Amino acid sequence: MDLILASQSTTRRRILSCAHIAATSMSPQIDEEGIIRSLAAEQAMPRDIADTLAEHKARKISMKNPQSWVIGCDQVLAFEGEVFGKPRTLDDLKQCLTRLSGKTHRLITANVIYQNTKPMWRYVAVSHMTMHPMTVDEISEYAEKAWPDAQNSAGGYYFEETPHLFSEVRGNWFDIMGLSIAPIAAFLNQHSAGAGFQSPKVAAVLGHPIAQSKSPRMHGHWLKTNKISGDYIAIDIPPARFSQTVRLLIGVGLSGFNVTLPHKESALALADHKTERATKIGAANTLIIDADGKINADNTDGCGFIANLKNNSKNWVPQAGPVLVLGAGGAARAILVSLLVAGVPKIYLSNRTQQRALDLAQELSPLIEVIDWDHKEQKLAEVNTLVNTTSLGMIGKPPLEINLSALNPTALVTDLIYAPLETVSFGPGPRFGM
Repeated sequence: MDLILASQSTTRRRILSCAHIAATSMSPQIDEEGIIRSLAAEQAMPRDIADTLAEHKARKISMKNPQSWVIGCDQVLAFEGEVFGKPRTLDDLKQCLTRLSGKTHRLITANVIYQNTKPMWRYVAVSHMTMHPMTVDEISEYAEKAWPDAQNSAGGYYFEETPHLFSEVRGNWFDIMGLSIAPIAAFLNQHSAGAGFQSPKVAAVLGHPIAQSKSPRMHGHWLKTNKISGDYIAIDIPPARFSQTVRLLIGVGLSGFNVTLPHKESALALADHKTERATKIGAANTLIIDADGKINADNTDGCGFIANLKNNSKNWVPQAGPVLVLGAGGAARAILVSLLVAGVPKIYLSNRTQQRALDLAQELSPLIEVIDWDHKEQKLAEVNTLVNTTSLGMIGKPPLEINLSALNPTALVTDLIYAPLETVSFGPGPRFGM
């Protein structure tokens, strides 16, 4: 099937690619603002405006490529009787966000398919989007940061990057992204024998920060290699809005999540069902959504951690000596449990907030001894293994302050941070690294 997408949108091209639908991308170069102004002056309905924009795009490309199937699509934002297109200036974006703050608007996505300059199919989806109230400073900060991308989006926001800005959403992920892939795939299947196109499933890794994550690249590779119709993205969620945002993302159709700092304990608390190991660890790094919309939590950190040590260090023996673990968050819980199960005879635990470490040690095992953060170097000569589970040294975080000069020369050092590859640290001696 010779298929053309009448758009240069990176997001729409990605959606088609994730559905394994091959299409050439062409820019129709229409006067969107002029069309919106003209139709608004005629008091056209917002869905008709979106549909007309999509039609103009598809028709223009179809006139030059009459034998091809051409997908045209566009979005408008409807609010209080007005239609919002893409913001023209930074001030436009700030004014738009100010008006939308704390209120509900409609995001209307129109899709058409043309062949031989004639419409063969159309579909219009309406998503209802309710934004959290935003202060003047929050709006200004967001607008300044988002402006390079906001110019290409109706209303000026990128939902896929900032779903935490919304308190409630009624709609479908792909409709909100700007391409209604499920009905498009169904139409193409009817007109292309044996195509078998499917709407992609979407999963995400959640953290704060999350820009350092390599998970999208890794999972994206395997999705493509195994020809699975799906996408995997990274989403930054502030801790205060984690639970609400996860439920919102489930509501728009996401299938599951990996979870990293600092959300692992919150992820477990959010779950409807928990595996035994996740419960024992007290944190989850995986959330799977079942057919009923229930959240199932698991934790694979511990088994992955031990497997990594055994596969990459021929000489590491858990029974050989004590371990010093830095940090007492969700990742540390998984590491501690896995080390105890592996047979480590003694664990020293050090955390900047000592009471958190004390509570964790009391909960898990008498084999865990808490060491004051300022005295952690005193155990370096004794330990067989040193593990950093903190976020210190991560990109965007303060350095890890530790002097490794007294470290047992035969000790194995391992670090959960991989961005950067060498954790930023203070003091003489060897550096943390992969």
